[in-house]
Amino acid sequence: MRRSMRDKLGDMVSAKDFGAAGDGIVDDTHAIQAALAAHGAVFLPAGTYRTTGTITLGHGQSLTGVGEASVIQARDQPYDAVNLPSYPSQFNAVELVDSYAALRNLRIVGGASGVKLYGRDGPCVKNVVENLSIWDSMIGIVLDGYSSPDRPCYWNHVGRVLVARPQIHGVLLTVESSGDTPNANKFHDVRVYSLAAPMSGCGFFLSAGRFNNSFVDCEANLHPGGEACLRLGAATDQNLIVNFYAESAGALPGIRIDGGSRNTSIVNLFSATAGMPIWDTTDARAYSAVNAGFPLRNDLKQTRISDLMLEGLRLETEYVEPAAGGLVEPDIEGCTIWFVSAYGGPVEFRLPPAGTHIGRTVTVKKTDGSANPVTVTVDGGPGPDGAPVVLACRHDQLTAISNGHGWWVTSSNLMPANTEFVEGPGPFTPDLLKPLYLVSAAAGELEVRLPPASAGAGRSVTIKKSDESAHAVLVTEQGGAGPDGRVRRLGKRYDFVTVASNGGNWWVTGARSAPRSVQYHEAAGLLPIDLGAEAYLVSAFAGPVEARLPAPAAANSGAVVVVKKTDPGGNPVTVTVAGGTGPDGAALALGAQHAGATVLSNGAAWHVVARV
Repeated sequence: MRRSMRDKLGDMVSAKDFGAAGDGIVDDTHAIQAALAAHGAVFLPAGTYRTTGTITLGHGQSLTGVGEASVIQARDQPYDAVNLPSYPSQFNAVELVDSYAALRNLRIVGGASGVKLYGRDGPCVKNVVENLSIWDSMIGIVLDGYSSPDRPCYWNHVGRVLVARPQIHGVLLTVESSGDTPNANKFHDVRVYSLAAPMSGCGFFLSAGRFNNSFVDCEANLHPGGEACLRLGAATDQNLIVNFYAESAGALPGIRIDGGSRNTSIVNLFSATAGMPIWDTTDARAYSAVNAGFPLRNDLKQTRISDLMLEGLRLETEYVEPAAGGLVEPDIEGCTIWFVSAYGGPVEFRLPPAGTHIGRTVTVKKTDGSANPVTVTVDGGPGPDGAPVVLACRHDQLTAISNGHGWWVTSSNLMPANTEFVEGPGPFTPDLLKPLYLVSAAAGELEVRLPPASAGAGRSVTIKKSDESAHAVLVTEQGGAGPDGRVRRLGKRYDFVTVASNGGNWWVTGARSAPRSVQYHEAAGLLPIDLGAEAYLVSAFAGPVEARLPAPAAANSGAVVVVKKTDPGGNPVTVTVAGGTGPDGAALALGAQHAGATVLSNGAAWHVVARV
């Protein structure tokens, strides 16, 4: 069927057919609007069309140019590629206010927004905006949910668009009034460039947007004064960001996620900003990431694998055996598991600072059977969990992880350690390679002299009296009094004390004494208190009794004795001290039945600590 030339030309009309000049001087607003009022498809030939009001596309309409040569100039000043813009426009350059409209192949200069899509006249759905460049607008593209959920902003497509030198935002998704959020809109190959022009906002700002808005192969290269290359506001949910490129010389985040934003998926993010690739402002981690962010390149939520087969799992291992022991500083970036031999001498395995290895896990295992320990420390700090960790026996191991602030022990597999039995008078110094020492004082009083606390940092040891003799086991410290600052006295069989060093002091972390022994005495005269019992029940019924404590000495430092009068008679029980007067410097008379006193030796004197 043949068509007339009139019909053919009627497929699309030119704005110049309605009086548009396209010379950048004449106001072409009314001519373009008249063309759109008369016809659904309007063509803008090459030229600069100066406008003083908004060009509006209604349902099903299209406005098409020839590309960069077809310019809508929404301000008086022409496009200037050299000087920065002044942003004088107070109106939107182009608005799509209904459905199924198309805006293609144009350059737009100026405008409060270059292009705005919203449901003014009907639902704003299935519109197409493509092959545009938008220059010097306050906001490049706006998708607005507007005032009614019945006229939503859904399913629009924006592709192959450059937004250059925006003043505030490149792309904005928002809700101006009480409408629904912009949902399920597609952005493909949309690029926002500051090109050295100052801006205060974001490349892409999803102030509000839910349910599968997608941004694929998009890019933001921003001035350092901006907020973020892409920002997800509080009212955003289930958006998709794929192959996003972020760049800025300033400390802008590549993607900023505000509190309340949920379930966005970020795939293949390349961030070349001086800020964080992904800044989760509340650390809610309510997003998923694949090959995106730092230090977590992959952060998946609620992932279920019903059938996973690994044909091979390999962990890098390293074996270290210094010829004479000494310092080992491992390269943990290249290896996860370290087998360390201290056969040639004690080894210090020094982990690097935690701040430079966040998320790294290291396992250290002692492989040799020598008595030389492998001590795990941290560069710039004492060790994992804040203290050096000593691997004393063969097959001892620990696993530590860095959270960026410190190294933390997450597991250990210390093999059962040897217990040492010690018997004999005189001082004995434990080597701390064993956690338990059973000590017999059957042959005479025995002193267990701990090494200086600085030499035992991070170590814990238990000393237990194993014999039934009356001789005491005294726990002291080289260069100091003893754990908790005093001599610990183990006077009876099964008494024990557990001590730990923080590098500065030895501290008692556990202790137990056997059930208190009691001695009963009924005779007038002198009762020498030999410290063989802890409680002395004394009857003075036959006559006055002197209960004489031994002279204070280092040997009985820490000894506690209770003396109690049991009879109702008038004869006193007097507590004295050999070579002196009595506790607290005076003889202590117990005159009434049940009267009693508890006294304590500090090695220099006896002191009353309680009276009944």
